[in-house]
Amino acid sequence: MEVEQDMTRVDFHRSGGLFAGDVLGISVLLDQLDERSRHELEDALEQADVAELARCSPITGPGADTYQYEVSVERSGRRFDVVASQTAVPDHLWPLIEWLEERALDERRR
Repeated sequence: MEVEQDMTRVDFHRSGGLFAGDVLGISVLLDQLDERSRHELEDALEQADVAELARCSPITGPGADTYQYEVSVERSGRRFDVVASQTAVPDHLWPLIEWLEERALDERRR
């Protein structure tokens, strides 16, 4: 999956978990990131193959009190939405979720 840096927006939303109201979210514009962060996000997007995952979304699994992750990628007029429960996140999606989650937590701390 080739990533076009000037037209890419990634929205992330995490909900659920053990504590009610533990919602986390962030929107990231690729062209507004520093070079290192941009490359990290591009690599995570390529590995995740969001376009393919969007075809089988929502990705659900067993378990109570788990997080639900929502990732939307807009690029060149196309949008891909992926919803996955914590217990069913494909291995190749975890790096993207972790990158976005870390960024969102950093924003929350500010």
